[in-house]
Amino acid sequence: MNLSITARHFELTDELKDFTQKKFQKLEHYNHLITKTDVILGNDASQKFAEGKINVRGSFITAKTNANDIYLAIGLLADKLVKQMGTYDGKLKGKKRLSR
Repeated sequence: MNLSITARHFELTDELKDFTQKKFQKLEHYNHLITKTDVILGNDASQKFAEGKINVRGSFITAKTNANDIYLAIGLLADKLVKQMGTYDGKLKGKKRLSR
């Protein structure tokens, strides 16, 4: 999977990069649908945030989370995107069954 990680307003460490890649391995199940995944990690005044954008065939799926800890924000983001990909995959399978 093509995963791009960007940090805003702080330095991206190897530990944080590895953690993010580990959490996003959950999306490997939908690798046949995903063309590119972008993750933006940021540090606002008192909150940490994580944004994700997954490019799928002809469309994209986005999610954003806020938390006090960047690791928690990454975990929540990965869970949101996995849930959205499951819904998207289910819709595609439903359309294929109806067209037969």
